[in-house]
Amino acid sequence: MTKVPDEWVEELRQRVDIVDVVSEYVPLRRAGRSFVGLCPFHNEKSPSFSVSPDRQLFHCFGCGAGGTVIRFVMDIEGLTFPEAVEKLAHRVDLQLPAGFHRQGETPPQDSRRQQMLDAHQLAAKYYNYILMNTAAGVQALTYLEGRGISRQTIMDFELGAAPDAPDALVRFLRKRGYSPSLIVESGLGVAMGAKVVDRFRNRVMVPIRDAEGRVISFGGRALTADAKPKYLNSPETELFHKSEVLFHFHAARKNVRKSRTAVLFEGYMDVISAWQAGVRHAVATMGTALTEEHARRLKRYADVLVIAYDGDAAGRKATKRALEIAANYGLTVRVALFPDEMDPDEFVRERGAAAFQRQVHNLAVTELEFLLEDLRSEAALDSMAGRTDFLRRALALLAERASPIEQDAELRRLSSEFQVSPEALRQELAMVAKRRPKRNRQSRMAAPEEVHRASVPVQEKDVSASQRILQALLVEPRAYEWLLSRGVDELATVEQTALLARLYHFRSVHQDGSPSAFLDSLEDPLLIRLASSLLMEDPPECSEAVIDDCLRIFKLHRAERKLREAMKELVQAQVDGCDNVTALKHTVEELQETCAALRQQLAGSMVTG
Repeated sequence: MTKVPDEWVEELRQRVDIVDVVSEYVPLRRAGRSFVGLCPFHNEKSPSFSVSPDRQLFHCFGCGAGGTVIRFVMDIEGLTFPEAVEKLAHRVDLQLPAGFHRQGETPPQDSRRQQMLDAHQLAAKYYNYILMNTAAGVQALTYLEGRGISRQTIMDFELGAAPDAPDALVRFLRKRGYSPSLIVESGLGVAMGAKVVDRFRNRVMVPIRDAEGRVISFGGRALTADAKPKYLNSPETELFHKSEVLFHFHAARKNVRKSRTAVLFEGYMDVISAWQAGVRHAVATMGTALTEEHARRLKRYADVLVIAYDGDAAGRKATKRALEIAANYGLTVRVALFPDEMDPDEFVRERGAAAFQRQVHNLAVTELEFLLEDLRSEAALDSMAGRTDFLRRALALLAERASPIEQDAELRRLSSEFQVSPEALRQELAMVAKRRPKRNRQSRMAAPEEVHRASVPVQEKDVSASQRILQALLVEPRAYEWLLSRGVDELATVEQTALLARLYHFRSVHQDGSPSAFLDSLEDPLLIRLASSLLMEDPPECSEAVIDDCLRIFKLHRAERKLREAMKELVQAQVDGCDNVTALKHTVEELQETCAALRQQLAGSMVTG
């Protein structure tokens, strides 16, 4: 997060009225002590979105979104925590603390890095001015308009033109105090012996921004057919690492978060065309394949990734690589196919915006469909040997990747197409499956302890007791010591246990930290949902006695479960005439006494009553 004092962030939360902020985005009406409205984070017809002015929290009982005013601004605007904090501080005229800087941003005293950022911002404005206001930009402007790029889109992306002069930008920056060495270090210039010249000349210029919208590099598209390379990007610098940057992510993030879907293109011209065609949740990798860092960043905001690469052989090959990385990070993958080896930009220009949106949104195929179609494109289906080889490869793919429903559907289709009985295909699939076990994608599988616990029935009263314990730990700092002294390290469900662990860590560092501060520290959507729902309820009585009652509920249900198992064993032992009948009777009697004692202790308690 950001390096600011906890006390300052807490003051910010107290100064900002969450109802005022939310009302700017969502029509609210009062309902008792809270306000309700239609949730802005998912489509609904009946309001399930609630804002509590008393607790300064929001929670949607439909989709689970929830948190403080800082979380709301993050989610609704697609901002990072530091960006949301800064926006709200300006709103209430709260001075940012000394040394405030955003994640990944070097503090102000690192003037050279800041100068590099400033130089890039100036260069973007310079290139845009050349494009829109000078004769040197006419060729580039004509080119863009010929590709159907509107003036509004040019301004949205701050597109520009690099003049066909050896050192036009270098001279412009030097007049404003930037040294030749910094211009070279920034990637804007190139040292040619003792002279520094422009890196980009006679090109359409596309500013490349980081996640916070700051220009950190450029892409340049050549304006002459013989220029090499056709596309030229800035080199790797302190500001720009192409394996981490997604083009236009700063602007698409809000729409990606809202739709939980991202569309991934290969190049920035595809994204520009997609944006103009109404696809506002599109990003692109910067001259590199999809990386793990790209996938990790997308997963924070999206559940579904639509890969929309070029339709040629190279595009299909890149798609297959991207499929593996995206799926390994838990992203559901779809593939938008473009015909006749067209790239997305060409498709928009030839078929129009409506057809493009349909191709990306409605006609995108599943991972399995794409891979089967790719196998088909490489198969020699005009010969018996080629058809047999294709079927074996297809069955291997089904065995490795397909669900039972997908397997059944594809087997029926293959049976009809190749005139092979479904039974024969199923037999072959079974043999292939024995030799090729399904892939084990770590991110898609539950941890062993989660699988084990999911198989154990959870008592409703255990869940309620766990909620009381979590609420106590949220609102009462003393509950931390109470629970630790009793050795409580597991609750009724996996999510409740995970939230307990996070609360333990938070209380160990921030003994008197507020529930709002804890809520803002969470990143896992499931834990945010659970914590915000607990905080929206009226706080229950919190004392050591209440916690002890909650723990007795756990002990009672465990004892009752053991009693049922012991009684079954006793009956079976009596039927079989086993020697351990007496020992089992003793176990049953002890468990009955334990259950009776716990019920007596719980009689009339506030937790059970």
